[in-house]
Amino acid sequence: MRRRLRICRIFIAWSVLAATIILAAIFLSGNIAVVTSGSSSGNISAGCRDSDNVLTGMAGRFILKALAAEARTVVIDPGHQLRGDSSKESVAPGSSETKARVTGGTTGVYTGVPEYQLNLDVSLLLQAELQSRGYNVIMCRTSNDVNISNSERAMIANNAAADAFVRIHANGSEDPGVNGIMTICQTASNPYNGALFDRSYSLSSMILEHAAAATGAAKQGVWQTDTMSGINWAQVPVTIVEMGYMSNKDEDIRMSDPAYRQLMAWGIANGIDAYFGTEVSSASPVPAPMPEQNVPVRASGDGFLKKKANIRLKRDVLAEIA
Repeated sequence: MRRRLRICRIFIAWSVLAATIILAAIFLSGNIAVVTSGSSSGNISAGCRDSDNVLTGMAGRFILKALAAEARTVVIDPGHQLRGDSSKESVAPGSSETKARVTGGTTGVYTGVPEYQLNLDVSLLLQAELQSRGYNVIMCRTSNDVNISNSERAMIANNAAADAFVRIHANGSEDPGVNGIMTICQTASNPYNGALFDRSYSLSSMILEHAAAATGAAKQGVWQTDTMSGINWAQVPVTIVEMGYMSNKDEDIRMSDPAYRQLMAWGIANGIDAYFGTEVSSASPVPAPMPEQNVPVRASGDGFLKKKANIRLKRDVLAEIA
C-alpha cells in the first residue's frame, strides 16, 4: 500500500513537472515573463514584457521549490492531548515493555499554558507554512479532545508512507535555568528502525539548525534514544522537536507569543526544506525583541513538570515525552 502511494505521488510530481516545462516554453515564446510579487511567501504573478524573454530567477526557484515539494508528504504530530491515557501499550512492535499510551504533557510554569495547546497551535502554523510551500501535510490531530496513542500516531505516518514524521513538543526541567531547542531521533542500533537512523538524524539536525536560527534560541543538540514509543513504532524518517522549556521563565513567555510561534513554525519548515535539499528562503523573518510582559509566576512542582523521567542529559532531567 505504501509503495503504491509513493509511486502515485512520484507520477503526479513528474506530470506537474512536464506541464510546467511546457508552460514555461509557452511563456518564453510569447514574450511573457513570470515575476514574483513582493511577498516573502513567493506569490507569483505574470505580466507581459517587451524586452525580457526569460523566466526570472526568483520565479524559477519558486516553481522548482514547489515542484520538489509536490510529491512529499509530511505528517505532523502535535504532541500530547487534553487528557492523558494511562492504559499501557508496547514501546515498540513486539516488545514486552510497556508505557502509558499517551500523556497530557507539561504546563508553562509562568504562563499556565498547557503543552498540548502550545503543540497544537505551532503545529497548525507549521501545517499552513508547509502547505504554502507545496507539501502534502497530514495532521495526527487538529483538536485537543482526542485519544490517540503514540503508536497510533506513528501508524498514521507509516500508513501515509510519509517522507518525514515531525512530532512537535515542548520540554520541562527541574532546573528553571535550562533553555533551548532540542531534537530527538532513534539510535543507529535501534532494533526496530535503526536503518532509518541516518535520515532521521539528518531531519533532526536540519530542523534544529534552522529553528534555532529563526528564533534565536539556544541549540541543545540532537538526542539519540530508543526510549520513545512514537519513534520506535515509526517506519519512516522521524524526529521529535522540543521547541523550548516551559519551566524556563523567558522561554515559557516567548513560546506563548504568537509572533514567536510563527518564527518557530517558519524555522521548522526551513529545516524540512533543507532536509529535502530544497533551497531555503532567505527571507526568513528576524525575531523581534520580546516586549515586557507581566505574567503571574506560578510555583514549579510536579504538577507542572513532565513526570516519569529519570534520564539525565547534560545534567538536565528530561521529561517523558513520547
